[in-house]
Amino acid sequence: MEARSLAEALKLIMKGRGWSQLRLARELGVSQVWVSQVSREQRDTGIMKASRLLARVGWELCITPIGEEEDPVKRRSFIAAAASVTFMPSAKVGPYQDPQYLRALATQLRTTRYEIGGVPLAATALRHLGKIGQSINASDPDLQVASAGLARAASVVLYDARMFEKSESAGNLALVLAKRADHLEDTAHAFELLSQVSSYRGDYRRAAMYAQRGLGLPALTDECKARLSVRLGVSLAKTKVGGTERRSRTLLDVAHGYDGSSSGTTAMILGSSGIVLSSLGHHEEGERYLDEAVHRFQGIPLLHGLWLGESAHAAIRAADPNRAAHHMQIVARLAPLITSSRFDQKVDEILAVSARWASVPEMRDAREQLRTIQSSTKA
Repeated sequence: MEARSLAEALKLIMKGRGWSQLRLARELGVSQVWVSQVSREQRDTGIMKASRLLARVGWELCITPIGEEEDPVKRRSFIAAAASVTFMPSAKVGPYQDPQYLRALATQLRTTRYEIGGVPLAATALRHLGKIGQSINASDPDLQVASAGLARAASVVLYDARMFEKSESAGNLALVLAKRADHLEDTAHAFELLSQVSSYRGDYRRAAMYAQRGLGLPALTDECKARLSVRLGVSLAKTKVGGTERRSRTLLDVAHGYDGSSSGTTAMILGSSGIVLSSLGHHEEGERYLDEAVHRFQGIPLLHGLWLGESAHAAIRAADPNRAAHHMQIVARLAPLITSSRFDQKVDEILAVSARWASVPEMRDAREQLRTIQSSTKA
């Protein structure tokens, strides 16, 4: 059974499994309208997106040459078309026993969460977690590592949806899988994730414990050390225990000192440093770091919105209502693009702490825009 178009593939999947368009849409993580339009060939989509979506229901995309053409005009047409595309069920192994498939699922979860937030993906993340638990006892380390990556991606989706218990369970599954595979870097990533989840829950001592356990691993890459140092520094700063400020700042300086970090890690270090410094009263320095993080996360709606929210909060702490209002207005414009409980909570926090500046005209307008957004998300 194979299909020569995406529309035909969707119809075969629904017929073969007895699914409605709504059920297929839920499995693919798209809208029923999208399924309807594509099935009737009223909407087109890119090959990469089609491949990612169909992988979620156990189908794969095959590309085969149409044939060689000697005529230059025909050859240009062939190169532009590139290939004939065929969709068919994957016959290698069960999809959740295929490391490549699991990596594609993890990438899809991360990419979509960055675009729209984690709430719409929570059910999908839970479904994936229910399928990969058996990988703990697998004999293939590559499968365990791929399963650990998917567990981490699912955990972040769930924590973005404020499903903290399930998020921590997924993080612990990622940790067990990484340890079973004896994969040092993935073990470090799992400790970092668990520290992040604990910190967001307000359990800063536990967050610090996870970060310290990660930093205790041998032969870590500089990037892993940088990320774990930031997590530990943020956790210590928020415990509000005497003597932790100096250690927190030292850890942040250490993180800044590592060379070769990816752009995402660099942005995270900058933003986290800004939060810590602002909370400790070093407002000007903190704002510089936060501004740089906001700039680096432009184009990623969820992260851009969250860091703008942090910047607005920091500006309010610094008694700078005009600056805060500017950030709040941008947050309000981004809000319709994002479905994230973390983002919604940040909006609630900003409205609460900005109330004392409500008489400032710019702040009054910004608060009204955010209240409108707040009402629409809770309706």
